[in-house]
Amino acid sequence: MSTLTDSRRSAFGGTHLSKESGNSNAVTSMSNAYEMKDNYDQSESEYDLPKEHTHIKVEEVTLPETSEDVEKGKGSTIWEGDPSEMTDSPYPEVRAVLPPTDDPTIFLNHWRTWFLVTVFVVIFAGVNQFFSLRYPSLTINFLVAQVICYPVGKTLERLPNWKCRLTPFFNLNPGPFTKKEHAVITIAVALTSSTAYAMYILNAQVSFYNMPANGGYQLLLVWTSQMLGYGAAGITRRWVVNPASCVWPQTLISVSLFDSLHSRAVEKSSANGWKIPRYRFFLFVLVGSFVWYWVPGFLFTGLSYFNFVLWGRKTRYNFVVNTIFGVSSGIGALPISFDYTQISQAMNGSVFATPFWVSANTYASVLIFFVILLPILYFTNTWYAKYMPVISTSTFDNTQKKYDVTRILNSDFTVNFEKYKNYSPLFVPFSYLLSYALNFAAVIAVFVHCGIYHGKDIYGKLKDSNFGGRDIHRRIYQQNYKDCPDWWYLILQVVMLGLGFAAVCGFDTHFPAWAFVIALLIAFVNFIPQGILEAITNQHVGLNVITELVCGYMLPFRPMANLLFKLYGFIVMRQGLSLSRDLKLALYMKVPPRLIFFVQIYATIVSGLVNVGVQEWMRHNIKDFCSPEQSDGFICANGRTVFNASIIWSMPKYLFSSGRIYNPLMWFFLIGLGLPLVVFGLQLLLPKLRFLKAIHTPIFFAGPGNIPPSTPYNYSLFFAMSFWLYIIRRRWPLWFKKYNFVMGAGVEAGVAISVVIIFLCVQFPGGTLKWWGNEVWKKTYDYQSKKYYTVKTGEKFGYDKWW
Repeated sequence: MSTLTDSRRSAFGGTHLSKESGNSNAVTSMSNAYEMKDNYDQSESEYDLPKEHTHIKVEEVTLPETSEDVEKGKGSTIWEGDPSEMTDSPYPEVRAVLPPTDDPTIFLNHWRTWFLVTVFVVIFAGVNQFFSLRYPSLTINFLVAQVICYPVGKTLERLPNWKCRLTPFFNLNPGPFTKKEHAVITIAVALTSSTAYAMYILNAQVSFYNMPANGGYQLLLVWTSQMLGYGAAGITRRWVVNPASCVWPQTLISVSLFDSLHSRAVEKSSANGWKIPRYRFFLFVLVGSFVWYWVPGFLFTGLSYFNFVLWGRKTRYNFVVNTIFGVSSGIGALPISFDYTQISQAMNGSVFATPFWVSANTYASVLIFFVILLPILYFTNTWYAKYMPVISTSTFDNTQKKYDVTRILNSDFTVNFEKYKNYSPLFVPFSYLLSYALNFAAVIAVFVHCGIYHGKDIYGKLKDSNFGGRDIHRRIYQQNYKDCPDWWYLILQVVMLGLGFAAVCGFDTHFPAWAFVIALLIAFVNFIPQGILEAITNQHVGLNVITELVCGYMLPFRPMANLLFKLYGFIVMRQGLSLSRDLKLALYMKVPPRLIFFVQIYATIVSGLVNVGVQEWMRHNIKDFCSPEQSDGFICANGRTVFNASIIWSMPKYLFSSGRIYNPLMWFFLIGLGLPLVVFGLQLLLPKLRFLKAIHTPIFFAGPGNIPPSTPYNYSLFFAMSFWLYIIRRRWPLWFKKYNFVMGAGVEAGVAISVVIIFLCVQFPGGTLKWWGNEVWKKTYDYQSKKYYTVKTGEKFGYDKWW
C-alpha cells in the first residue's frame, strides 16, 4: 500500500501525485467497478481543512451497504490507483453535482446557439451598461440570463423540423435544447454581461478629463483590456483549469442549476429523510427567494439594515453605541439581517460555494483588524481618525469635507504641486487604511504561499501538462473533443498586444509604452498564483491598489497614466481569470473547447460594441450627462470614483514614503513575506495541531478586501451563514450533497430576478414607499456616517506641513 498526497496539497492545490499511469482512455458512461465514497467522519473530516493537509489512502475499495452507513461515516473514502484511473472526481463537491458522463453526439454549432448568444449578450451588456451610469446603479447577474434562457430555448426547440440541404448549421430546429447549449449561452453572458471596467476608464477620460476619444480608441481600449487576459488564460490552462484540484467552486452553482432545470429524472433516493426532486426543490427556493426579497428590498428596508439596537431615542444619537452596533459605518457587533444581499456583498463568490475554512480565515482577519484593532486606533485618534467616520468610502481634507481633487489639477489634468500645498493633505479613514495594509501583505503572501505549497507542481506541469494525473472529466473531455492548441491563444495574445500598443501610443493617452509593458508584466506574473488561489478558495487578491501605488511612484502627478496602468495591470488579469473560470465550466459541461474559444471572442467583440455604443448614445442624448445635478440620476458615479482615485494615487510619495503619515503601512509588505514562512514552519514543527493546518495566509490577508464599501457587518453575516452550512454538511451530509448547490442557485437567482423587477418596474419609474420601517434605520449616526469630532467653520485639523 502507498499513500498519495491529495492533489490540492496546498490550499492552493499543490499536487505531488504520481504521473498518469495505466490506461488513460476516457469513457463516456462509467461502470460501477469502483466508487469513491464520501468520508463524513464528523470528528476528523478531511474536507474541513485546506487540502494541503489531507491525504487519500490507496487501498481496496469497501462500499457501504446503505446510505445510513455513509451518513454515519462508515465505509472510508478509499481508492485504488491514482486520479488518472479513478472513475469519478476526487472531490465530493464535484461528485455531488456532476456525473462522469458525456454525450459527444450533441450538435451545438448551429444558428440557434449563435442567435441566443447574440441576443443575450446584446441585451445584458446593453442594460448593464445603461444602468451602470446611473445612481443607484443596477447590475443584472448572469444567473438571471441562465434562468430566462431556459424557457426561451425550450420554446425554440418547438419550431418545425425543416432541414437545410446545404448545411445542418441552418436547420430550423437543430434538436432539443440541451444543457450543453444552455451552458454555451451562459458562459458567453457570464464573461461579457457586466460592464467592462474599461468603460469606467473611458467615462473618466471623456466626461471628467475632457479627453477627446473617437470610437476607434474606445473600442481598442475595451477589447484589448478584455482579451489580453484571454491569451494568458488559454496558455495557463495546464495550471489553472485542467487539474482536478482546480475546482472553481463558483461554477458548481451554475452546474447545479443546469441540472435542476434540465433533469426530470425520478429521484427515489432519500437524503436524510428528504425525497423531493432537486428540480422541484429549486423551483420552491427560487419562488420563495423572489417573493421574500420584496420585503427587505422594498417594503421594509429596516429588515435589511437591521440596526435595531439604534432605533431607540437614547441610542440612535449615541456615537459609541452606533460604532459598536452600526451596520453602515460601524462594526456590526450584532449581525442580524433578513436580506441575502447583505451576505452576498461581503466576500467574492457565493457563500454556498465557498469552503468553510476560507470563511473562517477571512473572518479571523476581519475580527482582528476591523472589529478589535480599528476601534482602538479610532478612539485613540491615531492619524486624526476621530475627524472622520469609523468606516467610510470617502477621503477627506483638513476641513472634514470630501477631498476635492479638482482643486489640485492643472488645465492638462496633471497635479499642480503648488495647489496641493495651498489646499490640504489627504486624510484617509481607517476602513481604507487597514484594507490597503492587508492588500500590501496579500500581494506578497500569495507568491510565498504558492512557492511553498505549489512550486513542485508548477514546475512539473511546465515539463508535462499531465503531471499529477488527469481526472475522469478531463479524460472524457480530451477523448471526445479536439482541444484548442496553445498557439491559438498565443496568436490571440500577440494580436491583442499589438492593438494594445496602438491604443496607448496612437492616441493622446498620457501613458508611455514602457509603462504599458510593466503593467502587463504585473498582470501576467500574478496570473498563475492568483488563478490557483481562486480556483480552490473562490477568492482572489485585488491588484487595483498595488497597481495604483506602483504607477504613482513611477509616474507621479500623472493621474491619466494611473488610470490606464490600473486597467492593464489589474483588469487584464481579472478578465483572464474570468475566462479560466468559464473554461472550467465548459470542461464540466463537456462543451467542445474549439467552439467555446470562438464564442467567447465573438461575445467579447459584440459586448464591446454594445458598451461603447450605449455610453456614446447616452453622452450625446442625455441632458447634463454625468453632472451631479442630472435629474434622472445619470451622474456617472463609478466614473467619478475612478477619476478621483487616479488623482489621489498619483501622489503616493506624500502619503506612504518615509516620514509621511501613512508610511508604517508599508511594513505589511514584509509581514506578507514573513507570515507564510512562519505558519509553514509551525505546521512542520507541530503537525498534529489542527488549528495550524487550517491557516491560509493569502486568504487571511485578502479576504477583507471588500471593506469598504462592505462592512464588518456583512462579513459577520457571511461567516454565520457559512458556519450554518458547515453544520448542515457535518450533521446531514446526504442532504447537503444533494441540495446545497441547488439551494444556492435558487436563492441567488430569485434575489437577482427580484432586484431587477423592483428596480425596473418600481424604483426607476419613481415609485417609493415612505413609512417608519423604511426610515427608522436611517435616523441614526450610523447611516449618517457621523464623525466623532467636528471642526468649526474656518478651522482646520491635522498637521501644518504635508509636502
